[in-house]
Amino acid sequence: MSLSKKSAKELPGGYRMQGLLLLLLLAFSAYISPCQETKPLEKVVIGEDRYILHTVQKNQTLYSIARFYACTQEEVLAANKHVSGVIKKGMVLKIPDHSYLKTPIAKKDDDKFLEYLTVSGDNFYQLKLRYGVDEAELLQYNPELKEGLKAGKIIHIPIKSKEEFIVKEPPADITPHQDTPVPYKAKDPAQTMKVGLYLPISAAVTDSLKPTAKTLSFLAFYQGALMAVEQLTKTGMKVKLYVYDTEKSNSNVESLVKKPEFLSLDLLIGPVYPESQRIISELSAKNRIPMVSPLSTEDKYTKTNAWYFQVNPVKKLRIDATADYILKEFPKDDIFFLEGGSGSSDTRQIREYISGKSGNSESSASHLKAYNIWTKGVGELESQFSVDRPNILVMADHNEVSVSVAMNRLTLLSKKYPVILIGVQEFTRMQSIETENLHSVNLRYLSTYFVNYSLPSVSTFVENFKGEFGTEPSLFAFQGYDVTTFFLQSLNRAEKLPPMISSTNKTSLLHTSYHFTKLPDFGGYTNNSFTVVEYTNSFDMRSLGDIRHEK
Repeated sequence: MSLSKKSAKELPGGYRMQGLLLLLLLAFSAYISPCQETKPLEKVVIGEDRYILHTVQKNQTLYSIARFYACTQEEVLAANKHVSGVIKKGMVLKIPDHSYLKTPIAKKDDDKFLEYLTVSGDNFYQLKLRYGVDEAELLQYNPELKEGLKAGKIIHIPIKSKEEFIVKEPPADITPHQDTPVPYKAKDPAQTMKVGLYLPISAAVTDSLKPTAKTLSFLAFYQGALMAVEQLTKTGMKVKLYVYDTEKSNSNVESLVKKPEFLSLDLLIGPVYPESQRIISELSAKNRIPMVSPLSTEDKYTKTNAWYFQVNPVKKLRIDATADYILKEFPKDDIFFLEGGSGSSDTRQIREYISGKSGNSESSASHLKAYNIWTKGVGELESQFSVDRPNILVMADHNEVSVSVAMNRLTLLSKKYPVILIGVQEFTRMQSIETENLHSVNLRYLSTYFVNYSLPSVSTFVENFKGEFGTEPSLFAFQGYDVTTFFLQSLNRAEKLPPMISSTNKTSLLHTSYHFTKLPDFGGYTNNSFTVVEYTNSFDMRSLGDIRHEK
């Protein structure tokens, strides 16, 4: 890839913002200096070393402070032996002062540097991914960036040698479509992997240009993907990320796939909405480029595209996996299925699945009891409850009114009897359901994701995300990180697609476990791995392990 002044004014990854709409949106992810000082820096000299004395402010982290002063966390800790890694407001830190080792700022006509006009939404991650120059090097030639990246400023970017950017494209494999797909390019460990990220960045913006919750969610997914790429490049992997705004518009998607770099992409993530996936799915199948559907639970294209990977499985698969879990965990217990309310079909489906697996014997049928808690109340149910062992109930309704009524009645019973309610994740998003009630009934449900904030890897990600973007990572940020990490690692280490995707290295992921199985005939792959999540009556929320549904 050759660099020019003209190309430098484009947004990273082939993604262009149009007008004030995107300027406001992507300002959300622009870098804001967390350590901006309003008074002159206090400096000291100790022996041959020079330091800046910095007083820790509210919400500052070791990561953000080190980043502001263009040094590493390790350098700060080495200079402050009394600090174990946890810093508090008011603490005075010695920061290694590198400012006296100044490198001359490049002149505008210096052919070793590129003039770049910053725009709203730029951040150091994007510039590094596009030009291969890290933040410390940019600060070295542009000291004013210590105040943060601000739109409308011309900065100087060192031009790397062409060898670092040129990617030789092997000829496309024109072997006829096979049931077991193989990569359409020969695998080269030194090759830069190109990823197309298709997100509806501006699709959910109101007329007032105020970002909606959905918009910020997609931005968070993008930021999580950026964090993943940054982490993978530290391991030696070469990645180039192209970000496209689909705007939830089919015509816009059609124009995006006509971009010259499309056929050179190694991985497609998105689009998000099924109605926007048709054209990309067709090209994915034709050109044998792996395509990931990161959020949707619809499986229309999973059945027709052998290169399609569905992260969130369809509801039926989750319902069947819930039945598998009940069979495995409570094989001999009496189980009460709360049916009869509006939307009880899923509960009935679980009962019928378990009954079929049990062989429909009289003994098994006696353990599976359907009960209408809405018309009968709790009297007859209570008479069958045990006081010395958990009473297992199943309710998979999605009607919030019905769930709310049943939950209130079960909460009252839980004060006298031990209860375990096997439900669905949607309960946790129903506004009329008190979180305390979920804990009272020891709710358990299957989910494709669960964030354990006690894990060191999660804590590190949260700190780094806060230092980079100035906010806590949402669930969408974790999803963006895990999806990008999993598929890039898989592509990097495998020579054929099915082996690459048949298992997961969960240690590198933050909130999920992936295991993909192939659909029959010419179908693609769907994730069949779930985490069993429990709300305990001690007010903890924990994972009880993973379960897979095998047909």
